[in-house]
Order: sequence, then structure tokens, then C-alpha cells
Amino acid sequence: MSGSQPWTPTPRVVALGRELALMAFVGAVTYTATQYVTVDWGPAPCDVPGVGALVAGAAVVPAALRRRLPVVALLAAAALFGWYPATGIALALASYSVAARVRRTRWRDVVVTVAALLPFTIGLIGSGYQWEVVIIEFGIAALVTVAGPVAVQTLLAQREQLIGALREQSRYAGSTARLQERSRIAQEMHDLLGHRLSLISLYAGSLEMDATRHVSEPARLIRTTVRTAMDELRATLGILRQAEPAATRPADHTGTRADIFQLVRQAQAGGVQVTLHWSGEDLSDVARPVRQAVHRIVREGLTNVCRHAPGSRTEVVVEHGTDRVRVSVSDDGRAAAATPGTGLGLAGVQERVRLLGGTFAAGPLAGQGFRVAAELSLAATAPLALAAVAQDEPEDGFARAGMSAVLATGLIGAVAILVVTFNTAMFQLPGGADGQLPFETLALGSTRDQVTQSVGSDSQIARIASRGVEPKPPGNTDCSYTYFEEDGTAMVERYCFRRDLLVQKSRFALPGA
Repeated sequence: MSGSQPWTPTPRVVALGRELALMAFVGAVTYTATQYVTVDWGPAPCDVPGVGALVAGAAVVPAALRRRLPVVALLAAAALFGWYPATGIALALASYSVAARVRRTRWRDVVVTVAALLPFTIGLIGSGYQWEVVIIEFGIAALVTVAGPVAVQTLLAQREQLIGALREQSRYAGSTARLQERSRIAQEMHDLLGHRLSLISLYAGSLEMDATRHVSEPARLIRTTVRTAMDELRATLGILRQAEPAATRPADHTGTRADIFQLVRQAQAGGVQVTLHWSGEDLSDVARPVRQAVHRIVREGLTNVCRHAPGSRTEVVVEHGTDRVRVSVSDDGRAAAATPGTGLGLAGVQERVRLLGGTFAAGPLAGQGFRVAAELSLAATAPLALAAVAQDEPEDGFARAGMSAVLATGLIGAVAILVVTFNTAMFQLPGGADGQLPFETLALGSTRDQVTQSVGSDSQIARIASRGVEPKPPGNTDCSYTYFEEDGTAMVERYCFRRDLLVQKSRFALPGA
């Protein structure tokens, strides 16, 4: 139909598809393993036609139940593994799920321990192998199918907790950064507008005190000061916007000799008797944070004079040394005190100086007057910038696919280890009750099940190794092979059956082994 939207699978459909693919993977790996694991002691050996498929289907059941009933799935997989070691992949998946879904640590440890011991118990009772062999075989199997998946899940859970803690810390840092930025904006607005508004108050006061004076010059000063205050307000609020390219920004002369002289002239225009004493070179080549601090110190000092001692004599001193710059604003305090201040301006300047590693002092002078002074290192760098809030990246599909591939490879590797481990069981043959070997005790006419129970299932490796070496078997028979070592010599025992009854048994050495 034209204009129809393409079908997009829902998350539930995707999850179901992944689960079905995993079940198919478990069944295929298990069936393949039944063709190579040469030992089992279940109700029917895997070399019987159709049994391998049934065992693979049985392995899928606990794998499918691992999410809803993880404990039941683990115990069922452990019992199945005890009879058929080829089902190790189902046990590994169930162990992983128990580690992930059972929250009570003590109960989880008990279940995992039982799952590790159950296959050993079944193998010890049903295999007929010597207990030393069973311990070695199932000890390795427990590490691969139980301990390994539990350890992997535990490490992944700890990793997720660490990532969660880092994300929480990042969110907290972002919140703190926003609060600090708001405080900085408020401080900037206080410093910038407070100074300009103090000058406006002085200019307006001069008009009020001298009504006969020509008002054009004070009015011009009020107009230009208001315009400057508005420009500075826009610049302060502009930090919330995206920064302009460096090429479009105006040249920054903050804190230079010309900038400080401009501040002094503005104060003089407002009626303050202020003089500037500058010693040393200009600060134009000094780092911007240092120049900004010098500007703020002078401006805050003059603002305090305009507010609290507008008629006093004031002196601004800037000393540019070889490695440090000293700034001070002092007045004689002869004028009457004006309105009390909040102290926020001086606190902001002090914090700025502290972040640059400098020293700051503000207080009354002996007798009368007030002094604001600071000393800064010319090598000071910018204050530590607020960390940007790290956004949580969406989960990468390629990363998830890569993790799935790694887990699948790990499961296949675990099954391969089990194949090698249990195939080594044919190196040891169980002894009879009187210490005789099964080859000596098994009589012709024994059933196939009796022989299999005594010597184990047919070994494909031993069958292949016997080609060209074994004597010709009797006609109309099928034979099974077992491998063992005797005094360092590789030996093969062959049992030939006709109608599931033993009609011949033979033993021969493998050449060159």
C-alpha cells in the first residue's frame, strides 16, 4: 500500500527473537557436543541414533527456564549434565542466570554449591570410573560451567554498579556546576551593574546639588553610563548563549593601563577625588584571568568609595613587578558614611583572587579610611573550569552485538574444554570388584548395555586411530572402541556385537604411540 510505514519490530519482538536464536544455538551446540563427548551414563548412550537429538532438546528446557525459574533451571541443568556431560552449555547459562537474578547472597551460594556437587555425585555413582578420575573430570567441569559463569556475572554486575555510580556522580557534578554558574552570573551582575549604578547615583546627585549648573555634561554622563551598564548586562547574560567564534569577538583590553585609567576617569566624573599611580609595564601581555582580577579589584574598590565615601580622597595603585602584580584602592575616609553595603562585591573579588592563588585583604586603615589590596602571580592560569555534564551515551548496537559474540564464543570454548576434558576419561578404565579389568571380566554373550556400562561409550578418536592397525572384525558385526594407556603404551580395546550381543573382544597397541 502506498505511503505505508515500514514495519518496525517492537522491543518485545526483538527480545523474543534473540531468545529463540539463543535456544537454537544451545540445541545446535549441545547436539554437536554429543557427537564428540565419548562418555555418558544416562538412560541411553548418545551414540544410539536419536538420543543425541533428545539430549539436545532436553538441554534447551533449563536454558529456556533460566529467567523465570533460575534455581529450578540450574538444578535441572546440573542433573542433566551429570548424566550427559555434552549439555554443559545449558549448565553454564543457568549458572549465569542464577548469579544475575538471585539477590540473596547466602541462598545463591548454596544453590551454586549444590549445582557444582550434583554432577559429581551422579558421575561418581553412575559412571563406574575410579573416584579420582571423577573428581578430576567434574572438578574441571565445575570450574568451566558453574564457577566461571558466576564469576563473569559478578564482575559484570560490579561493572554496572561502578558505571551507575559514575553516572550519578556526573549528574551531581552537573547540578553543582549549574548552581555555581548561577552564583557566578549573580556575582558578575552585582560587580558590573553595582559600579555603574553607583556612578549614576553620583551624577544624579550632582544635578540635585547644583541646580544652576549647566546640565548637559552630567546628563551626558548619566546617559553614557546607563548605556554602558546595559551593554555589560547583555554581555553578562550572553554567557548563557553559545560562544561566538574567536574572530568575531572584540579585542579584550580588560585590566590594561587604559582600562584602569578609564575606571578612574569615570569615578572622577562622578565627583570622586581619585588619582592613579601605575608603576612598571602595561599588563597587556599578562594572562587574561590576571587582568580580569585587576579590573575587578579596582572597580570594586572605586564602587565602595562611591557608595560609602564619595567625598573622600582616593588612591589607586598598580605595581607591575617581575613576577607579581600588586593592586590597591585606598581612601582617607573623610567623607560621611553613606548607605551600608552587603559585602557581596568584596567576597566575590576575594574568591576570584583565591582561585588564582593570590592574596587579598580588605579593611579599615589606622585612624580612618578603607583599603582594598591584592597580590597576584603573573604566572597564574585560569581558574579550574566547571566540568561539563557528561551525557549518557545511548547503548551502541555494535557494542551489544560485540558482547553477544564474545559470550557466544565463550560458551563454545567452554563446551570445547568439556569435550577435551571428558574424552580423557578413556585413558582410565574402571576395575572390577576383584581388581580385574573389564576386558578380562566381560564374557562373550554380554549385552551391549553391559559392555557400555563397564567400559564407557564408543570413542570416535579410538576408532579413527585404529584404522589400518586393527584386525579384521567378524562379519555382520558393529564394534565400539575404547582407548587407554598401559605402561606408557597407547592401547585400544575393541568390542564387536551382533544383534547387541558381544561376539568378539580384542586388544591391540597403536604404533608409534
